[in-house]
Amino acid sequence: MPPSDTLNKLYVEITTACNLDCTMCERRTWAEPFGHMPLATFEDLMEQIGRLPAPPIIHFGGYGEPMVHPHFLKLVALAKATGAKVEMTTNGHLLNRDMAEALIDLDLDRIMVSIDGVRPEIYHNIRVRGSYSQVIENFRHLRRLKLRKGGRHSNPQVGIAFVAMKSNVADIQKLPWLAVYIGAWDIQVSNVVPHYPEMEAEILYERSLTSAAYRASRWVPNMRLPKFDMDEHTQKPVGELFDSIVSLSWFNGSLSQSSNYCRFVHEGYAVIRRDGEVSPCLPLLHDHPVYLHGRRKDVTRHALGNINQKPLDEIWNSPEYKAFRANVREFPFSPCTTCGGCERFSANHVDCSHNTFPTCGGCVWAQGIVQCP
Repeated sequence: MPPSDTLNKLYVEITTACNLDCTMCERRTWAEPFGHMPLATFEDLMEQIGRLPAPPIIHFGGYGEPMVHPHFLKLVALAKATGAKVEMTTNGHLLNRDMAEALIDLDLDRIMVSIDGVRPEIYHNIRVRGSYSQVIENFRHLRRLKLRKGGRHSNPQVGIAFVAMKSNVADIQKLPWLAVYIGAWDIQVSNVVPHYPEMEAEILYERSLTSAAYRASRWVPNMRLPKFDMDEHTQKPVGELFDSIVSLSWFNGSLSQSSNYCRFVHEGYAVIRRDGEVSPCLPLLHDHPVYLHGRRKDVTRHALGNINQKPLDEIWNSPEYKAFRANVREFPFSPCTTCGGCERFSANHVDCSHNTFPTCGGCVWAQGIVQCP
């Protein structure tokens, strides 16, 4: 069985409610009401995971703040009882002293905290209703608690998730300092997905979508670069390579490997929506608009089953789901992220290569533009 046909990681959206209202959040575009996954649904899911040969990583994440779920700590305990590694993504505001101590005692494996600005004024412009100082103090306290209870490498390990855009990209250079300050050991930078027209002006990848540097092709040469200093001698000529007709490899790693590559499929991920629907990826979890090339694309959600009606392993191993994964591995879709010129760009129902719903050629996640924790 190929690695991508083994369920290795499961994102579980336990809620779509949130205590913040971030400027780039997809939830701002929804018509659907917010709500929590029922406790009975989660309990049944954990029983199903317990029957698997090996439990996947369970990641509390999706489109909501996990800690607002009324049974959050019970859900963490149930997930840990399966023997799985358990992670979460959070905005960090509800990680008070009692919550921090409880998560250490439950042996939560990893927390990714979303921080989109190191300067408080930048953070507050993006994370509406947020408090930068509160988040930093919460994670400083978590670090102190971990030191008292089990040393600096005890669980939960902490990482930072940063969504980069024009208004905050200058703060990237401050992230290593912030990571040390709050006790984080992993920094993940992703790009913003514009869900309404004004946000398209914030993207940092206008040229990256079409740059030959990121695409393997028999029509352009491949250039392999070694390690060298990035200084006044190298920054300009190397930077200009990204706008030239050459496919780049750096330290024996090809930059083109991030194109037409779906981590959800290739690495064996799935997503459970709060109502039990099983989606193949986060971008297909909810209906939402995306803006690229000055045009709107309406993405329709896609599910391959519901855990309330059929066990997770049966859904994962169904002919329909296997065929979907095989097709995405081949990635026969039209290059909508680099084109966007025809009427079929407006939805993910059919593309100009005659692929039918769901078409993935317009997905910025599959082009290495967006990363998930």
